Amino acid sequence: MPSTPVPAIDRPNAAPNPEHPRHGPLERLRRGLRGLGKSWWRMRARHGQAAYCGSFIGVTGSTGKTTTTLLVERLLLATGASVAGGRGANHDRYLMKTMARLRRPTDFVVQEVSGHQPGAIADITSHLVVQVAVVTTIGYDHSRAYNVPYAAAPDAIAAEKGKLVEAVAPGGFACLNADDARVAAMASRARCRVVTFGTGEAAEVRALNVSARWPDRLQFDLVVGMEVHRVVTRFLGTIMLPNVLAALAVVHGAGRALAPAVLALASTEPEPEHMSVLEAASGRTYVLDTFKASLWLTWKLADDLANISGDALFVLGDLAEIRGKSGDEYRKLARALAGRTARVILVGRAAEYGSRLPAEVPNLQVAANLDEAAAQIARSPHRLVILKSNRSLRLQDVVPLAERVAYDHY
Repeated sequence: MPSTPVPAIDRPNAAPNPEHPRHGPLERLRRGLRGLGKSWWRMRARHGQAAYCGSFIGVTGSTGKTTTTLLVERLLLATGASVAGGRGANHDRYLMKTMARLRRPTDFVVQEVSGHQPGAIADITSHLVVQVAVVTTIGYDHSRAYNVPYAAAPDAIAAEKGKLVEAVAPGGFACLNADDARVAAMASRARCRVVTFGTGEAAEVRALNVSARWPDRLQFDLVVGMEVHRVVTRFLGTIMLPNVLAALAVVHGAGRALAPAVLALASTEPEPEHMSVLEAASGRTYVLDTFKASLWLTWKLADDLANISGDALFVLGDLAEIRGKSGDEYRKLARALAGRTARVILVGRAAEYGSRLPAEVPNLQVAANLDEAAAQIARSPHRLVILKSNRSLRLQDVVPLAERVAYDHY
């Protein structure tokens, strides 16, 4: 019996069907209007940059863009500069709106820049002039968009994000993470001055004597040429060290004074849900890393537990960017966490895939929902609670629930 022919609209590379809603006149009109709107914002952005922007600072990388952008803003402000910018929304249309809405002369406009797919950087650099490029680190986020094997994804992502460095004219500068080989290699693509940051001897902006043991926060000696400053931050652990150094590298590269920037760091709180810290009435310290939880980045946090505390309660929720068998990856991570900290609670997807683990891992628990996870936290004797999940689970809501249970108990 002959098979039913596949409609033309569903065949790859088939000609558009004008009768299908996706290709009809109304949709064509919507696309046209969207295109006109984008062109209008780009025109306004070019005008805003030419009229009001001293230097445009673009911050990219697989992780840490939002935190680095926040820190660059705060530290430059502390040196007396006028600063505008945006965090979180990092695609081209948001960048164009940031620049288009400038109404007064501004020394620096700092904006995180997404490289979530091939061509994303060109959407910005073809319309805005980049005076400063910052690259934090390269990992696996958005790897599917690059259509390469998982192992090859970081190289493909680095090739895209490095285009921001290539776009900086000779009068500007690029700040590159010397501790990340793929980022450090971008120096060969630069036509401008390069300012490196990191912990190794090759870094121009360098951190020495790093410590982050809870209840203390991240602190280190900053060495830049002959200058040495003791830096104390509000971050817990060392996972945000590259972002702190990147912001200090921008201050140094721009010729601003480091002393007021270092002073500002001591009072700058982390971006909410980006390793932000909450000291609760119960006496517990909650670390909320609940905005983004790709698998590779969660492993980095697991590795950092040795620098934070071995007596913590780790709550693991939903992960992203898993290219292997999800169950195997969740269980492997859960076992590793249980071996590196005092207790682990699995909730959400982690609980689904790790439901049988408590039988073999004594310090691991499974929670059916956020209420149950909160109750388990409230019963725990551990004073440090680290929450890690994608924002879809809303794991941050566990904090008031756990505090309410603890209050009712006492």
